[in-house]
Amino acid sequence: MAAILTVGILALGWPEGASAQCAMCKTALTNSPEGREIGEQFNRAILLMIGAPYVVFGLVGAAIFRERLRETWHRLRRPRPPADPRRRP
Repeated sequence: MAAILTVGILALGWPEGASAQCAMCKTALTNSPEGREIGEQFNRAILLMIGAPYVVFGLVGAAIFRERLRETWHRLRRPRPPADPRRRP
């Protein structure tokens, strides 16, 4: 789990390698002076928009898994009633 988290943080930390911009966006940003100033922030914003749904669904899935695991643990730890000696196997 820690390895996946580390890879995700590193991917968001190095947007240059990810090259998140489409060809049209990159052309528009590199041809204007304002675009050159915000190019890196634009890349980070794109990567954030790509990664946000995975984080949300991952957190929801982890919460559901944790709750089901807790229910199973409580069910298994519940004391069983003593066996009825009159009952035949």
